[in-house]
Amino acid sequence: MYEKALMAAGLDEKQVAVYIACLELGPSKVPEIAQQAHIKRTTTYGIVAELVSLGLLANSYKGKRKLYVAREPETVASLLEERKKQFEQVLPGLTDLFLTHNVRPKIQFYEGREGIKKVHDDILNCKSKQVKQIVRVKDNIAALGEAFTRDYIKRRVARGITAYDLHPKSGDIYTEERGTESEKFKRHVRYLPPNVFYAAMIMIYDHKVAMVSTKEENFGFIIESKQFSNTLSAYFDFMWGLGSKEPDIT
Repeated sequence: MYEKALMAAGLDEKQVAVYIACLELGPSKVPEIAQQAHIKRTTTYGIVAELVSLGLLANSYKGKRKLYVAREPETVASLLEERKKQFEQVLPGLTDLFLTHNVRPKIQFYEGREGIKKVHDDILNCKSKQVKQIVRVKDNIAALGEAFTRDYIKRRVARGITAYDLHPKSGDIYTEERGTESEKFKRHVRYLPPNVFYAAMIMIYDHKVAMVSTKEENFGFIIESKQFSNTLSAYFDFMWGLGSKEPDIT
């Protein structure tokens, strides 16, 4: 049981044998560790050095003798957590490589209000915890209903997803809950001329672009494509730079 758990933490079979031997022996010399672990002495020297570098063994001296002792087992949990952090740091790059070379662009089409709700559910699972939205609030409420749009905002905030919204500069809804900058609702906003808004909502997140059409057309879709989402994201950033920070409220 111990061996399997330690190997699951990332140690190889010989490292596990040496670590357990050190736990059993207490402070010991390499020949003693090798005998307890049933590993050649010459090989054990290298394994001991690896475990010292990982922080799982410590060395000390008794007179002129160099001894090795196992660190507390909690150190293994720390090792596992550190390796997880290191992997998470490179995960975005690995994901990019995977999507670039292994995933073909996909399009999913949704019809009706229930189908469009599934588009929003997908957004709530975004890994980046960030969504860029081009939205006319009035049309979005008309397409999905007051209750659902309020619930979507609540769930987005609960999941720690920050929204960057482009809204019409005039003729829309401007409250703390919708249509305006709000720290409470994790939303940053810029305003553009109303004549650039035709769909109820366009959303860019992870490597996806989702669109919800108006109530009259009653459909939505999700395109999963790194190049397409990067292109739309760049357009969004350009428009964000042109937008104003305040709407025209009369």
